[in-house]
Amino acid sequence: MIKKTSPWIEIKSMRDEMDKIMNETMNLRMQSKSGRDRLSLWQPLADLYETGSHLVIEMELPGVLRENINLEVHGNQVMVFGEKILEKEASGSAYQLLERSYGPFSRVFMLPEYIETTAITAFFKNGILRVRIPKENKQKKPVSISIAER
Repeated sequence: MIKKTSPWIEIKSMRDEMDKIMNETMNLRMQSKSGRDRLSLWQPLADLYETGSHLVIEMELPGVLRENINLEVHGNQVMVFGEKILEKEASGSAYQLLERSYGPFSRVFMLPEYIETTAITAFFKNGILRVRIPKENKQKKPVSISIAER
C-alpha cells in the first residue's frame, strides 16, 4: 500500500526547522554587549568612489540617529557600525508587514595603501553618512626590476 503524504506537511516541517535556526541565531546575536561586537542584522547600502584627492564613502542610514553611528579605522579597514532602533509602540499589536530594517548594522570597507587615515572627516545629514578619506600626496610608483640570468 502506498502512503500519501501532503507536501504541506513537508513545508511546515522545513519552516519549523528554519524558525528554530533563526531563533538560535537571534539569541546568539543579542547576548553580545556592545554594538561593535554584535553580529549585524542588516547592512546599509553604500557608494564608494574616488576623487582626485579623496576616497569617499556614502552610506544610507535613514532613521538612524547620529549618536547611534560609530566609525573606526583599524589598519587598512574602515568600520561603520551602530543600531537603528524600532521606536514604534508595538505592544498589543501584530505587524502585517515589516519590511524596513532595524537592529544592529555594520559595514567594513578595505582601504587602499595610498590613503591618509589620520585626517578622515565624516558628516551625517538627511540620513546619509559621508566619509571623506584623503589620499596621500606620495603615491607609490611602479618599480622596474631587472631579471638576471643564471
